[in-house]
Amino acid sequence: MIRTHARYSFGFAVATAIMLLVGLSILLATRQIRADNRWITHSREVIEHLARVRAELLEGIAAQRSYLLTGDRSFRVQHDNVRPAIRQDLATLTALTMDAPQAASIRELAALIELRLDTTSEVIRLYESNGLPAVQERLRSADLRTLMARIEQLQLQIQNEQQTLLLQRIAVSRRNTGVVLALATLGIPLSLSIVWAIYALLRREVRQRKAAQARADTLNHELAQSVARLEQAGNDLADLGHYVSLLLGCQDLGEALDVTRYTLLKLLPGAAGAVYLLSPSQDHAELAIGWGQAPAEARGLMMPSDCWALRRAQPHFVDNLHGETACQHFEPPPHDAHIASACLPLSAQAVSLGVLVLFADGPGPIPRIEIAAAVAEQLSLALGNLRLQEKLRLQSIRDALSGLYNRRYLEESLPRELARCQRREKPLALLMLDLDHFKVFNDTHGHTGGDTLIAAFGRLLLAHCRPEDIACRYGGEEFTLILPEVDEDTALQRAEEIRTAAMRMTITFDNRSLAGTSLSIGLAMYPHHAHDSAGLERLADAALYQAKRNGRNRIEVAATV
Repeated sequence: MIRTHARYSFGFAVATAIMLLVGLSILLATRQIRADNRWITHSREVIEHLARVRAELLEGIAAQRSYLLTGDRSFRVQHDNVRPAIRQDLATLTALTMDAPQAASIRELAALIELRLDTTSEVIRLYESNGLPAVQERLRSADLRTLMARIEQLQLQIQNEQQTLLLQRIAVSRRNTGVVLALATLGIPLSLSIVWAIYALLRREVRQRKAAQARADTLNHELAQSVARLEQAGNDLADLGHYVSLLLGCQDLGEALDVTRYTLLKLLPGAAGAVYLLSPSQDHAELAIGWGQAPAEARGLMMPSDCWALRRAQPHFVDNLHGETACQHFEPPPHDAHIASACLPLSAQAVSLGVLVLFADGPGPIPRIEIAAAVAEQLSLALGNLRLQEKLRLQSIRDALSGLYNRRYLEESLPRELARCQRREKPLALLMLDLDHFKVFNDTHGHTGGDTLIAAFGRLLLAHCRPEDIACRYGGEEFTLILPEVDEDTALQRAEEIRTAAMRMTITFDNRSLAGTSLSIGLAMYPHHAHDSAGLERLADAALYQAKRNGRNRIEVAATV
């Protein structure tokens, strides 16, 4: 019995020793696993904050570009709010890596990001003081691209190093977990209750670690999606910025439409489209340009009432042209065809200019339609600016009252036409015309009556002009007519026709008809009388005053010098 007790004691001692050894081993291994988990969590936090810093930096840059493109102050506020968030995340990164080998890299990254944010703020201030053209060269600066490239390189370097550490720590943690499970399995026959408690503890920690891993994976996936969306938004903003830059350089409507076609083919490769422009009378819209393989046939001419977008001055989207709200300017597609459409109105300064129409295989909606809406907005502004420029150009060379060219245009055109006739060895006639007794007419009927007479004579003069002739209001009641490639006899015949027509002209003023007026006309010829524009003007003017001195209502030819 003593021997049995001894065996039991020995067995108990062995079991106790094994239990103590297993327990001690499990304890040490558990502590190591916890330490490994802390380092794994640490690495993930570093990677997470690094990704947040990158996303916030891209968000700040995107907000800056949006503000430069649109002038919307909300984007400026969004840009200003990014810097505190980035600084907070950088401070967290610095604290997490204070004793790590990457501390110097983190400090360098923080300095570079601060410098990049300073650059975006500087560009915004330059834009607010000098406008978009002043910042374009700064945005294309090689230093700016080099700085951004260094930031991306440093971020990628730190992330790769942390990913390597994370993988190493996960591997170590897995090995330690295997040791613990092996010890627990060996210790179960000797100390089931203790081993089971330890095993339950380990299982709980394993579940927690897996849950943490799942949360981290989900967060990483969401971050990757956010970064992809931001990168796509950045690319779209860059393309839109390039589009706006090209629009600013366009000199006519055709160039603006060609740039729009190229841009939409690039941004929306799966969609076809067309631009319709309203006539000046606003009673119909004509097809100005089209692109892509349109799955639905659109008419070349539409009435404003045919398009919901033009009726409501709002974008109109149809997921299937077989629907009840399809615009009437589309031809009905085959019954088995599913086609989506979008009509985006073009307007500037509360004036409707036309509509941008897009088609795509349906059912809809058309992907990335918000990009097309941004293009439509920029195209509207460009069309409005081009029309305004054309209006201002016409105002700068046209006399508003008579509808004729003004004296400034005469001074530009006469030397040009004279040089052309010199090259072709052709004559040129210059007529100076003056309304006889205009001051008396003006005093009798008032300034309104005088303006009516000048406007009526302007229309008469245009009616007696060839397409190549240039009729100008010289000033007051004096007019000038340039007749390229016309000899003296023909010029005298034309002058007599105009003088006779003026005598027969009637004007309606204050509900009564008034007779026309007589004309005094002076004629100078190239090369017979002068060889330069100044000489022709001087001699034609002298001939005009000679006609007035000789009794008015006549034509005088300049004296030969």
